[in-house]
Amino acid sequence: MELRDYQKEMKSRLYGRWRDGVRSILVQMPTGTGKTVLMAEVIREQAEAGVLVVTHRVELVEQIAETLRRFGVQHGVIAGGKKRVSADRVQVASIQTLNRRAGLLEFVPGTVVVDEAHHAPAKTYRMLWEWWPAARFVGLTATPYRMGGEPLTDLFDEMLQSWSIGTFIEQGWLSDFEYVSADPNSEAVRRVSGLTKRGVDGDYQVKEMATVMDCPESIAHLYDSYKAFADGKKGIVYAINREHARHIADYYTERGVRCCVVDAKTPAEERRRMVEAYRRGDIGLMVNVDIFSEGWDVPEVEVIQLARPTLSLSKYLQQVGRGMRVADGKSHVVILDQVGTYLTFGMPTENRDWQRLFAGGLRGRGGATQDYPVYLCDEGAEKHLLNLEMVRIKRRNERREGVEIFLLHGKYGIAVDGKMTCAPQFVKVERLPKPYFAMCSYPYDPVYRGKVTVVDERGCDLRSELYGKVEHTGDIFKGTDFSGRQVYWDGRSHRNYTSRPELGRLGRFEIVKQGQAYMFRFDRQGLDFRFRKDEVRVNAAGNILIIGDRLIVSNGKDFNLYEFVGFSRGMILAKLTGRNIYRLIMDTGNSYCDYKPPYTGAVSRTPDMVNTRFYLWQGF
Repeated sequence: MELRDYQKEMKSRLYGRWRDGVRSILVQMPTGTGKTVLMAEVIREQAEAGVLVVTHRVELVEQIAETLRRFGVQHGVIAGGKKRVSADRVQVASIQTLNRRAGLLEFVPGTVVVDEAHHAPAKTYRMLWEWWPAARFVGLTATPYRMGGEPLTDLFDEMLQSWSIGTFIEQGWLSDFEYVSADPNSEAVRRVSGLTKRGVDGDYQVKEMATVMDCPESIAHLYDSYKAFADGKKGIVYAINREHARHIADYYTERGVRCCVVDAKTPAEERRRMVEAYRRGDIGLMVNVDIFSEGWDVPEVEVIQLARPTLSLSKYLQQVGRGMRVADGKSHVVILDQVGTYLTFGMPTENRDWQRLFAGGLRGRGGATQDYPVYLCDEGAEKHLLNLEMVRIKRRNERREGVEIFLLHGKYGIAVDGKMTCAPQFVKVERLPKPYFAMCSYPYDPVYRGKVTVVDERGCDLRSELYGKVEHTGDIFKGTDFSGRQVYWDGRSHRNYTSRPELGRLGRFEIVKQGQAYMFRFDRQGLDFRFRKDEVRVNAAGNILIIGDRLIVSNGKDFNLYEFVGFSRGMILAKLTGRNIYRLIMDTGNSYCDYKPPYTGAVSRTPDMVNTRFYLWQGF
């Protein structure tokens, strides 16, 4: 048995603390980094003094026994129905069997190993410490965390923490992943948000989950997502219960995907045959109910599909971790988070303060200290993401380009080519058609009561200052202002109106009508005045307007404002606003020339304001 460098280092730290007199130690290592290998080596070296291995579930006993057999460790099993056990100095038992049959153990263990130690509640496991007060204890877990926030210090004196998941990926010991999840505003996430009941373990109640999510449209969406993002890949689907698993497997099988269903009631021998068939490629997807969350080592997993939500950080990391083991020919694992679990816990690679979790008191996201933005990718060529209400989370080293949504510290922001344009301060981002990018909602608070803004396709916050429920049709957004009065905000002019504005055109110029007055729709200093239709003259090309003393010229891309002086022979004499510089402008608006030197003499206006080149626009 050859340990990797980090496993050797962890074993050295463990033995060092035992020599220092620390009796009970918890070892934290991410899923897939070889806790079982480290455990087998420690057991092998301590076997002569007697080792008891304890796990929280009966079905994990066989998995641990198989690991010990694989590494050549002679051992026995304490199981229900056995009248006696072997004389081996290493024994494996579930905590339930040990409670009933501890007397079968024929030696006093020098070392007690607690597998998946985060499941070790003090009331059940404390007896081990009382029965064998001289033994040394080591607990192994990827997630030293209890859902209720209770500490693990009631059983373990201290914790030894390994590298983060991100570091293991960078070092090549864990597989990178592509994370595709339900859009924050999708129907799937709304269904999860509506789950209110809790089970005895504090997680979502299984019955309510099944009622809400075990339905034909949800299962069809699971299949469509698998086909779009992981078609043909081998993997694991995590279902709510046996019925949900069966419905998923039946739906997939009918469409040509080779599936099997595995749960706690599947006999061990049948489960072993399924795993072997999976390894050979005879089975593509194993739909299971919590059976492959812990203690299952199959590196070939290429896709993980989360078809059930959870409030357990441990369950989330254990499930996605099943696919992060490295294997030949496997570049990465695809994680299909169909229920938006990352919205609760962040990405698997977030740095978490496991020492604080071990000490107790942290709930929710598990003390995640995300120090880098998570980019949500749904643009351009990936239209199928939008059709399936999914978003792809970009990998950390993936190129940042265009306008993108990112997630940092639980809030959404906007970036352009990797540079932040809108700080992470939004709780909701709804994509919009061009020329806009998204409508973004601030966190609700008693003062702003649900403030909303609009971001354009350049990633700029247009500061719409809308509140409450906002609806939009084209460029017009309906909401309320700060005082609670209903308003209509025009995304082109960035103005609020008290009633829905009437929109129209004046040649090349977009205008809006409010009552008997008209205004331009573009937001430009000097062009925010009101005017009446009988004040307007427009040329034949529709790109020059004369309104009183104002001359507005469009060159096809931009608008310029001048002081109108007069015109003659198809040329217009204009003065730069606020400056003593005059220009001659052709009435096509496409070219002009300045007087050089600037014309400063007296200019009289032509009395005939409407000659053959100008007329009152009949459609206005």
